[in-house]
Amino acid sequence: MRIAGVILAGGQSSRMGGQDKAMLPFGNHRLIDHVYERLARQIDTVAVNSNGDASRLADLRASVIPDDVGGFAGPLAGVLAAMEWAAGEATPFSHVVTVAADTPFFPEDLVDTLRRSIVDAPDHIGVASSGNRLHPVFALWPVFLKADLRRWLSDETNRRVVTWIEGHPHRVAEFPVVATQSGVPLDPFFNINTPQELTTARQQWTAAR
Repeated sequence: MRIAGVILAGGQSSRMGGQDKAMLPFGNHRLIDHVYERLARQIDTVAVNSNGDASRLADLRASVIPDDVGGFAGPLAGVLAAMEWAAGEATPFSHVVTVAADTPFFPEDLVDTLRRSIVDAPDHIGVASSGNRLHPVFALWPVFLKADLRRWLSDETNRRVVTWIEGHPHRVAEFPVVATQSGVPLDPFFNINTPQELTTARQQWTAAR
């Protein structure tokens, strides 16, 4: 497999009062910086799917890939953009692994674990799970599915990521819920949607330092 990583940062942040979650302060940097560094430790090539002003991400020195599906089609539009970007590179990638920009604690072995889940079946989707709950935007996608995904998204009623995954061969990679230094369980896929969740994530980050 030749794998590229793509951070999905194209959401509307509606529950964050319209603030761009990727740009929110987190630790000594922005949330997007933290997520980028975490993914870049696992894979050489990282790009960002974003529909905003690309110049605000210039310091990441990563390709910024906008959606090209009309309207707000949700995370699958970002997955499609990632697939098409990966296929169009000078040396095309066979797979893309996607992560969400609002999930700062995703596993340090995410890419390798997803890769191993489909190493003998590279035409399958590998999708992350924790606590018996799927996290469908944390997945390893075969790029050859891009035409199928574009056709599926052409119907505006088709937006659920899980529904599309379940319509294709896939394997689930289970990740453990970990204990923090305070002993409180932390789901590695804890994501930030609200100001309160941002506060909780910052507290968890500080406690782990």
